[in-house]
Amino acid sequence: MINSVSQKEKLLIMMTEIYDQLEELESVLDASFSELSDKWKTDELSKMVEPEQKISNLEKKIEEVYFKNTEEQQDSNIKNQKPASLKFELGF
Repeated sequence: MINSVSQKEKLLIMMTEIYDQLEELESVLDASFSELSDKWKTDELSKMVEPEQKISNLEKKIEEVYFKNTEEQQDSNIKNQKPASLKFELGF
């Protein structure tokens, strides 16, 4: 009976050691995954900076072209515009 108790104690000690090692491993893995996650986020954000700048530049160019065309159109409309009284007379 004493032998069986000592075997149980040995087994309990071994299981406790395994549990402690697993807890240590868990904390190391948590730290490692946290670092990897932070690095991944940083990498992905840095990858987005260049396309974001390109899109911003394209938007500026589009605005410049649009406003240039709009101004040219307004200028041509003003040049081609006839006095309002003439339009009224032609309507009769």
